Amino acid sequence: MHLQLGHFKAKSQACPLCGGRFVAWEEKETDVAIGSGLLEIICRDLCDTVVLVTGDTDLVPAMRAARRLDPTKELVALQPYRRVNRELSRFADRALTIRVASYARHQLPAS
Repeated sequence: MHLQLGHFKAKSQACPLCGGRFVAWEEKETDVAIGSGLLEIICRDLCDTVVLVTGDTDLVPAMRAARRLDPTKELVALQPYRRVNRELSRFADRALTIRVASYARHQLPAS
């Protein structure tokens, strides 16, 4: 297993109410990293089933490519609570939703 940390970029923004400036963080390259990782797993024949934990349709093109490269691989979309996406579900062999109660049961310790 390989852990790949995400990349966030600082972005200066203005408050619409007071005009004050603050720094917000924006994720960068996450979808591309997940999609290219999916394709690498498929091309290297590293598994039979891939579970994508996402509600983001930006991964659909990578899922389509994975399907073309090896239609025997099972693609599962595990979608977060209130992030269910029909298009993502349509391209997956199976689509499941994380129930809200599951978050509390599977939370990592605070320390």
